[in-house]
Amino acid sequence: MQNRLFPALIAAALSLSACTTLQKAPAATAQLVDSSGAARGTATFSPEAAGTRVQVRVSGLSAGMHGMHIHANPTCTNTTDAEGKVTVFGGAGGHFDPAGAGHHGSPESDNSQGHGGDLPMLMVNDDGTATASFLTAKISLSGANSVIGHSIIIHAASDDYHTDPSGNSGARERCGVIRGS
Repeated sequence: MQNRLFPALIAAALSLSACTTLQKAPAATAQLVDSSGAARGTATFSPEAAGTRVQVRVSGLSAGMHGMHIHANPTCTNTTDAEGKVTVFGGAGGHFDPAGAGHHGSPESDNSQGHGGDLPMLMVNDDGTATASFLTAKISLSGANSVIGHSIIIHAASDDYHTDPSGNSGARERCGVIRGS
């Protein structure tokens, strides 16, 4: 009996090992660009048991806190309004709002209480670089809360997590289209 059970246990252990490895691999990525289109960082999105792991590396920003959000559209194009005012990365549209909350909220609020795209702020060092790694249940990599086919924006200022539509976080400084791996 032991001889027949041993191969099954080995197969099960290898299967679990493969699942753990797959969960750590990014399932989606975004190359972050500045307003000139130069690559200035990356964002990766990986599934975990309690949500989605987001990891960001970026450079060339001013020191301090910067708002960071998932936006609705999969583009980093500029837009021009009727008066000729250009919005850098305006093509990304407004915040990703899968539950239709209709207003800005905190990174901890349920999607029905604030945009699903409301993420934690990014702390930029004195040398203009920043790294962040956080887990969030607001977004996913499949279904209604999937960020694949949307964009990630890093703003010029901190986020007050209240003011509509973007937490008073200022201009859009980095943008990346989120693509599945």
